[in-house]
Amino acid sequence: MQKFNEEQLVILAQDALPYDASFYQRLVKPYVTQLRGYCARLLNDQHEGEDAAQEVLIKILLNLKSFEWQQSFRSWMYKIAHNECIDRIRKNSRVSFDDEFNLEDIHIESKPQDMQHLLASIMEQLSWLDRNIMLLRYRSGLEFSEIAQIVGLKLSAVKMRHTRVLDFLNQRISSSH
Repeated sequence: MQKFNEEQLVILAQDALPYDASFYQRLVKPYVTQLRGYCARLLNDQHEGEDAAQEVLIKILLNLKSFEWQQSFRSWMYKIAHNECIDRIRKNSRVSFDDEFNLEDIHIESKPQDMQHLLASIMEQLSWLDRNIMLLRYRSGLEFSEIAQIVGLKLSAVKMRHTRVLDFLNQRISSSH
């Protein structure tokens, strides 16, 4: 099987759809697990996250022909996921954070179990937007510029919120010891 980079796969998928979805499948396959995890974390529900991710994949399929390179494909995909999750939260009117949020999700070296619970408790106190920024940055590995596009804020605002969250986390962790 010939290897293509992401840009080539987007172009090939755009040209082949709707008759042939093989390039589309190759394009989204590397992101499916990340996408499901991202949606599940934002929605605080594994099954709802799976449904949201599936809906995102369908929206990507239906709208891929209109994708333009104003942002990376990955950023575009996460923007669709972000919007889908916001729509579901508004519909369900529930915003809480997963008690199982773990340290690996924000790339902190493994700590004792009580530190995981402390971090989950602290993250629960953050706004949905701040949790989203942290998940996109540390779980999905996105750059601040990509996060800004996804959440609809200026780059400086995303960086400021990120810094404030880190300060808040450090303050809470320090005060608990």
